[in-house]
Amino acid sequence: MIPHRLFRFSGGSLPYDCVLTLRAAGPMKGRTDEENRARVFSGLGIESSRVVSLTQIHSRTVYVAQTPEDFSDWKEGDGILAGNPDIVPCVTVADCMPIWLCHERAPCFGVLHSGWKGTGIIREALAAARRVWGAEPAGFHVILGPHIRSCCYTVDDDRARYFSENFSPDAVCLDEARNQAGSVWPWRLSLAEANRHLCWEAGIPDGHIVDTGLCTACGSEFGSNHAKDPVHLPTWRPLSGTLCIERPRQFRYTL
Repeated sequence: MIPHRLFRFSGGSLPYDCVLTLRAAGPMKGRTDEENRARVFSGLGIESSRVVSLTQIHSRTVYVAQTPEDFSDWKEGDGILAGNPDIVPCVTVADCMPIWLCHERAPCFGVLHSGWKGTGIIREALAAARRVWGAEPAGFHVILGPHIRSCCYTVDDDRARYFSENFSPDAVCLDEARNQAGSVWPWRLSLAEANRHLCWEAGIPDGHIVDTGLCTACGSEFGSNHAKDPVHLPTWRPLSGTLCIERPRQFRYTL
């Protein structure tokens, strides 16, 4: 795998490999772009048989993966948690927020696809982790990945009100220039602020939350549907990136 086709992050202080493919790696939609996906996983030294994916529907549905075979029917949802190091959870994103999470004491790790409709999925993931592994939110490390940021993401009054009332007033900001110009999308929306608030609300320490600060729409390297780079014209086929998280098999938790 050519390094410039990937973004890689560490799982906080834990030995996790968190990966997001870039535009150069090609489209990564599950069941449609399997050849590209297989090439990426091979380059990472990951057998495709270990990868667990979903039919994504912009929901808050989170699954707990016990074996890869459990997901051979491509269940509908947008988040995967696992405790088995033989499993590599994987979802795809374009401008929606990718979230990686892992626990420092419980053998729990996963990935989430969190667009505006799915904001709040991290609540469901934390609830599932507590139910299955007894994992308390305070032990989680979270990475908020590249997504369309408030610099590029404008919304109407209804969506701004929804985020302000359900997540945090800090998630929206009125753009006075757009408002005075009569735009029907005068508000700037921050998915990062909404999800950061959800993490704080759940009890995840601020020091455990890493925000990459990267906007998918500001440059050409990501698989954005709204990229500003004139060389990359809009396409009807989103060049979504695939993200996964892997735990080294030799790593073991002491509970």
